[in-house]
Amino acid sequence: MRSRALLTSLALGRLAVGAGLTAKPAGPLGAGWVGGEESRRPTNALLFRAVGARDMALALGTLAAFREGSRLRPWLLAATLADAADLVATLTAGRAVPLQGKATIAAVAGGAIAGQLALLRALD
Repeated sequence: MRSRALLTSLALGRLAVGAGLTAKPAGPLGAGWVGGEESRRPTNALLFRAVGARDMALALGTLAAFREGSRLRPWLLAATLADAADLVATLTAGRAVPLQGKATIAAVAGGAIAGQLALLRALD
């Protein structure tokens, strides 16, 4: 996949996930991450909305930087850090996160990390 298409796919995917977590934290995205019952807890809804807003900000900043031809590297590094934090937090949560949620986050965050690192290499 070419760099432009990869960047756009990652950013739009992040924007969609962020919007979903913000709008409906107990919906399929939240429930798929921590389980249905846990996703309905008010404290988890708060955290999902915060993560969703973070992801929307990262996506919009990345897209704006790319469109304007400005510095893209800081946005890709920030997105990679956010994905790494999500991945580590999920994998170290023990039994609090269902195996399916761990596998999903490993695939989604791990894939995003790999894509973002490839884009960072392409910038060099």
